[in-house]
Amino acid sequence: MRIRHWAPLPLTGLIALGVLSESAIAACPESGVRLPAGNLSRALISFGRQCRVSLLVQTDSANAIIIPEQQLETPDGRIAPALTQLLKHTPLTYTHAGTNAVAIVSRGPVAEELEEYGAQTHLPAEEVTVTGHSLTGSHLRHLKLDSYAPIDVLAQPELEITGAQTVSELLKYLPAVSGNSTSTSVTNGGNGTATVTLRGLPASNTLVLINGRRIVSNGFGGEAADLNTIPLSAVDRIEILKDGASAVYGSDAIAGVVNVILRRDFEGLDINTYYGQSRYNDQQTESHSLTWGAGSDSGHLMLSLAHYRQGEVLSRDRALSDNADNRLRGGTDQRSSASPQGYIALSDRVVTNSDTGYREWTSEDLYNFRDYTSALVPSERQSLYLSADRTLSDSVDAFAELMAVRTRSESDLAPTPLFTRFDNGDLRISADQVYNPFGEEITDVRKRLLELGPRVQYNGTDTLRFNTGLKGLINDWQWELTAATHYTHAQETLSNLVNPEHLTLGLKGPDICNASTECVPINLLGPTGSITSEQISYIRAANDVDGVSRMTSLTYIANGALGENTAGEILAAAGVELRRESIDFNSTDHTGQSPIGSVASGSALGRRIIGEAFAEISLPLRRDSLWLDGAVRYSDYSDFGNSGNPKIALRWRPWPALMVRASYATGFKAPTLVDMNQSGHQSQEYLFDPCTNSNANTLPGCNGQADQARIQYLTEFGGNRNLQPETSDNRSLGIVWTPGDFTGFHASLDLFEIRQNEVIDTSPQYLINQNAHYGLFRDRVHRDTQGDITSVTATRLNIGSREVMGADATLRYQYQSKELGLLRWSFNSSHIHRYLNQLAPGSPVEDLAGTFVDAASGGAGALPHWKANTGVYWQRGRWEGGYTIHFVGELEEQFTLNDAPVTRTIESWTSHDLQVAYNIPSGFRFALGVDNLMDTPPPFAATAFNDNFDARTYDLTGRYWYTTFGVSF
Repeated sequence: MRIRHWAPLPLTGLIALGVLSESAIAACPESGVRLPAGNLSRALISFGRQCRVSLLVQTDSANAIIIPEQQLETPDGRIAPALTQLLKHTPLTYTHAGTNAVAIVSRGPVAEELEEYGAQTHLPAEEVTVTGHSLTGSHLRHLKLDSYAPIDVLAQPELEITGAQTVSELLKYLPAVSGNSTSTSVTNGGNGTATVTLRGLPASNTLVLINGRRIVSNGFGGEAADLNTIPLSAVDRIEILKDGASAVYGSDAIAGVVNVILRRDFEGLDINTYYGQSRYNDQQTESHSLTWGAGSDSGHLMLSLAHYRQGEVLSRDRALSDNADNRLRGGTDQRSSASPQGYIALSDRVVTNSDTGYREWTSEDLYNFRDYTSALVPSERQSLYLSADRTLSDSVDAFAELMAVRTRSESDLAPTPLFTRFDNGDLRISADQVYNPFGEEITDVRKRLLELGPRVQYNGTDTLRFNTGLKGLINDWQWELTAATHYTHAQETLSNLVNPEHLTLGLKGPDICNASTECVPINLLGPTGSITSEQISYIRAANDVDGVSRMTSLTYIANGALGENTAGEILAAAGVELRRESIDFNSTDHTGQSPIGSVASGSALGRRIIGEAFAEISLPLRRDSLWLDGAVRYSDYSDFGNSGNPKIALRWRPWPALMVRASYATGFKAPTLVDMNQSGHQSQEYLFDPCTNSNANTLPGCNGQADQARIQYLTEFGGNRNLQPETSDNRSLGIVWTPGDFTGFHASLDLFEIRQNEVIDTSPQYLINQNAHYGLFRDRVHRDTQGDITSVTATRLNIGSREVMGADATLRYQYQSKELGLLRWSFNSSHIHRYLNQLAPGSPVEDLAGTFVDAASGGAGALPHWKANTGVYWQRGRWEGGYTIHFVGELEEQFTLNDAPVTRTIESWTSHDLQVAYNIPSGFRFALGVDNLMDTPPPFAATAFNDNFDARTYDLTGRYWYTTFGVSF
């Protein structure tokens, strides 16, 4: 590659307001561009901001050139005449470096070589080209005209055109995202956090970075980073590397990397406000942000403040989610046997309350709990982001970043269900209990305690991140020393629960429950309203969870040129990192005796020290056509041992318009501190017991037919200090085509394969299936004499394996003319060909590709064969607009109906988004948009516990209108 003049390390590169991707829109205001007096770097910052384009420049050259204040003409909004005028009396010129990126280069050999290489015909820059900054997946810093792996990039103008207000909302519809990510769309089972899952692998297999650096995991479990603690208003761009990267970043980067790049070089003042609501007059959401930046030749300071508030959607307010009885839709009746009138099992019959007294209980007495539940959690967030840079000498700069984020959410769940036979405590109702009219001991009562009111779940997270360090040059090698400390404190309170100890006493006779013991008898056998306020006060309880995660680190990275061979310049990077991680997680139920109606989160206390060393190299094998890239990382963990992971990649360009790329890497995911240290975790899991089928008497593990009315089972989870890392092998092969005679067109196709072993799993459904069908795991699946499961013990083990194979395809085209303005079309898709999953050695290997198994049942979620989006975007003068289509392919789900297995198809789903914006003179911008223009509801899923659809994949809101207004000074 003969662009070696770009390799020297004074490159600090990107000086535009924002790094734009191919999918961004770039054009200048027709009224022209006004530039301030000063060095050329500051002028280009202003130019990039006004014209919405990436300008890439060798900063030391630009800082040395002083220009006067001037007004540049931009006829028809075109960029070229203005740049020509600006650079006319300088030794610099410009050239394309991607569909929407422009490189400022020397008028000498560099420009000539770029033209020889085909840069004028839109080089294949993936989604973004960055000079002097490493793309995600590498620490090497050079003109990265092509990458060894596919990278999706979402940047500031594209963020505006989507109307998204949170990072999780932005990532949800990316084709490579599938499986069990969480967000505020997940209510029962959610905790106010948001995660991302690439390739359908768990969120702990996707590494989330900020500015290329690790961040602390969420305080509720430490398994993955919480995207809700990253304010979108402070984001410059998001790079999604769809390839394993443990050799570069260490643990967790098995499925890929999400790198959130924050705004740093902004100058001026931006104020933005947003408001939206659905056509059903709910989910009223507002967002306000202020960004200010100022700089000089010696330093820069930027401040960003933001406030976000999301409204609520209730399950009862959508036709799809208002009832848990899905028989008319072809599903099952998922209503609860714990009803307000009660399910009372006597020695000879089962009765319930009615207006005329007790009568026989029937399945039509099941309770629809959706009348109370939230489908979208109301939440709010406030954030502060501060960035500062200071030049200390000609070769050393200091930097610091501070981010503080406060998040709060509150959702409603149905009133506490009580199952006296299966919940914590000795909940038998004595024969002589004051409210027992039947004269016999009653062990099985199922009752919905409406008198307590709905359960209310409150979640709060406070996060603080601080990074500081030095960066500079030593003999043309660029180095960076960074010290970081991150802290997150998470709290959860679930109220209107039942104290099992008080309830145990309240269900006994006068010899145990009497005035001297301050016991209040509890009436579980009466109709709704029979439980008095005194009784409610006696049994009411709440569950509090408190978790703190901390991370401190010291990192040193250096990169530069090792020298040259006959094919070009050899680039290298190396570094070391020392990191300390800790978690202190506890709850009021840490003894394992959880309040009834909640999940016993237990406790976990752990810490570890990690030492790592890594190196990278890019070796040209044939000038301008063949490169070998390699990386290796060694990681040593204080609690389980060490891991070494290499990566090798080959890039071959047989001719300028075509590139072939291939890579192989190993990866690992360290067991989390919760995986290794948690104890006392209990939950009523939504599981299926094969012993409830009519053929139960033929199954080795069944003691007769179990209770068919049950769908929840008490499950005890736990950590394991002997866990080892999950390991993986990642392979990819791709082709990128950018024909020089078809300006603005880009196409790529990449095949990927991930093989994962020693997967840490805890699958109670697997244990139950093996117990029922083969009589195994009797020490983990506990049944009573009637054959009903009383509890399941499911501690974590290294027992699973996975293999995921698929392909990513992208197409892009851009066209600009005086009559039409700027038109851009893009298509992005991901295909999962197979997703082989083996829960444990010896168990069946299942292909989950194209299936849905709810996370509430221990499944991997929705794994569609196809997921894609396409869009057309337009800008002319002050007007711009976008039209985007999101597609999720059909899925299959399996369940049992009338004792017979059923395989059902979940229909494909398509939604349409539209936005129109107008840029008013003097820096004002107004936009109006609508998401889900056709008001298409999500497809019905018979096995989905939350609201009859998969909230992790689809959106229940319906047609949603929003408007934004911004002003820049």
